[in-house]
Amino acid sequence: MIVGEMNKKEKKSYLKEAKIEFREYQINIAQKCVNKNSLVVLPTGLGKTIIAVIVAAKTLKLFPPDSKIIILAPTRPLINQHYNTFVKFLTIQEEEFCVLTGKVMPEKRSQLFRENKVVFFTPQTLRNDLVKRKYSLENTCLIIFDEAHHASGDYPYTLIADEYADQNPDGNTLALTASPGASKKKIAKLCQLLHIPFKNSHFRTRKDTDVKRYLKPMDIYKIGVNLTSLMKNSYSVLKIVIEERLQYLSQLSFLEVKSDNLFHKIIRKDLLKLNKELIDIIKGDGDKTGAYGALSINAQALILYHMIELVEQQGLNNVLNYFEEKIYKEALKRNSSKAVRILASDQRLRRIYFELKKNEDLTPENLIHPKYKILEKILLDELHHNIKSRILVFVKLRVSVSNIVKKLKTVDGIRPVRFVGQATKSKIDKGLSQKQQIEILDLFKEGQYNVLVSTNVGEEGLDIAECDMVVFYDVVASEIRFIQRKGRTARHKEGKVVILYTNETNDEIYMNIALNKLKKMNINLKNPNDLKSQYNIDKKEFKFEIKEENYEASEITADEDSEVDKNSFRKRKKKTQSNLQDFIGNVDSKYVNKISKVKTDANINFNIKISNLLPMKLGLRKKLSRDNILFKIMESDYHIVIFDKVVVQLYDPRKFSNEFGKKLTVINTRLKDKYRLIINIFNFIDFKESFEGEKRLLKRKIQEFGSKNKLQIIPVDNSEELFFIVKNIYEQNQNIKE
Repeated sequence: MIVGEMNKKEKKSYLKEAKIEFREYQINIAQKCVNKNSLVVLPTGLGKTIIAVIVAAKTLKLFPPDSKIIILAPTRPLINQHYNTFVKFLTIQEEEFCVLTGKVMPEKRSQLFRENKVVFFTPQTLRNDLVKRKYSLENTCLIIFDEAHHASGDYPYTLIADEYADQNPDGNTLALTASPGASKKKIAKLCQLLHIPFKNSHFRTRKDTDVKRYLKPMDIYKIGVNLTSLMKNSYSVLKIVIEERLQYLSQLSFLEVKSDNLFHKIIRKDLLKLNKELIDIIKGDGDKTGAYGALSINAQALILYHMIELVEQQGLNNVLNYFEEKIYKEALKRNSSKAVRILASDQRLRRIYFELKKNEDLTPENLIHPKYKILEKILLDELHHNIKSRILVFVKLRVSVSNIVKKLKTVDGIRPVRFVGQATKSKIDKGLSQKQQIEILDLFKEGQYNVLVSTNVGEEGLDIAECDMVVFYDVVASEIRFIQRKGRTARHKEGKVVILYTNETNDEIYMNIALNKLKKMNINLKNPNDLKSQYNIDKKEFKFEIKEENYEASEITADEDSEVDKNSFRKRKKKTQSNLQDFIGNVDSKYVNKISKVKTDANINFNIKISNLLPMKLGLRKKLSRDNILFKIMESDYHIVIFDKVVVQLYDPRKFSNEFGKKLTVINTRLKDKYRLIINIFNFIDFKESFEGEKRLLKRKIQEFGSKNKLQIIPVDNSEELFFIVKNIYEQNQNIKE
């Protein structure tokens, strides 16, 4: 392509600025992410997607016109949300957007990928296509990884990031999350997996001065209940039975810990790790002494740990169901495991079962977890004060979801609905299709249902209406899941999070782990280089309020509403935050100006200027950044300009001909009036010969032409050669200047 013919497209803005309410922190973060691999960590509800839109619009201006952008998100509903947002705020015609998921045939996906400018993918779909080489990422100038904390292990994000780095050295990455992990090590690992320099991480927490006014107060309440006497009895027997298994494993040295009370030192995670190790021993060629017996004992211990969790978190009705469905019924099957048969024959466990069965017949309310009684009172209290409230209740097990919904349906004023994933577990535990999920969420928004009882499928990736209250019926130890759950409230209005837990059990331990991890994450997200001027260390302005209530299960009765109100979670501190502005509104001109002009550019003399037409696969932008050489990308016909003295132009060697040579001579003559040195680079990177020796012959022909016409012509075979030429010229002129 000849200079002057390269950039005939009219310069345009890709952003519908009048449609966005620009928030200053979004613009500041977006500007720092343009033309860099970046991680953005922002509390839920502060508009990470808007930052992505701004970065996308700016990036498209900095790269060749045929460049495209990819947006990734873990679920189809979330992908569809992003599609609607990008279509709404970008000036690109909707015909150039497309959503590609596993529902689109692979052959059709290849065609649609090549035809469209903004492409939305589920990660598995893009990974599968890249593995099968359906298309390349050479023309992709930006990939946006939403919910980036998923990037670990075998999750597709990691492979996609690796392929992108290999195929397109100059392509940019933008990773978005509200929950990168509690430790600095986890955050650094996330950056490493996505090829993001840690220095390009941009953090905000609810304390930061530039985001506080956009957040509503969120109160977090911890409500503890005590085990009933029947629960304590069952719990103590299960502990004795599991302690025997742990001691056996310890005596055989399969557990490193040796103690009189292993139950309080060994957790379920340790047994899962041991299970894998025992399987490896059995599959290996070494000594297998004791491994088979230990594997069965370990399996028994895992079952018992699960039963203990049911007692702590879900209630004795679930324990009874587990006895019947997963132990005694399974034990009768011909192919049942040895572990199940041994537990089914244990007389201590049978005594628990018979006691629970007797209570089911005579006093079934004794099997219900005390947390349910608190849940019912909380829901009624909230709906009494605000009849239009929307409440989201998170429950770990699907059987508990069904049980809770069934009981709540009998309570006047509460209109609950079951919300689970798509997988069908059994005839009585059918999954919900995506269409059914969307229908339920729409009815929840409209108010036909006011309580959504959900498994972890509701934690992220679905367009759930903002809730006035989020209830954790059971506790998660993961700070990431904790953040995702509580992020369903306090976005545009004041919100509450209520955590129900069982005192003096692992349930309480998990809750404290999650809260400590959350606190640790907020500490680790303090980036002194990025947030020094933004971060306010005044603890009085921290807007999370942890309030703790303890209830004796035996004291809670249906006629004690006054007592619950007395200790009510509705007591709040005074409001100290401003109201959230409407998300869509008139644009403040002072913010619009900041998008089109980066503040620091005016104060920097960029000695290297790169055209947005320079191919990405050369990797020059990233190599200059790596060596801390400042450059600016511009809309220009001139590929690389150094100190306004040297111009470097790149050409496709296959287009060389006598006619092309004449035009090249004219261009060089014209450029001599403006530049002291004109370097003509012929790009042989990825040159594929149509016959043996073609590259050598073409190089000689081009160099002979340059020598004859006194033109500086250099053929390059790899991107490092181009970088060496640019860097060498830059350093020589820099030395002269100094």
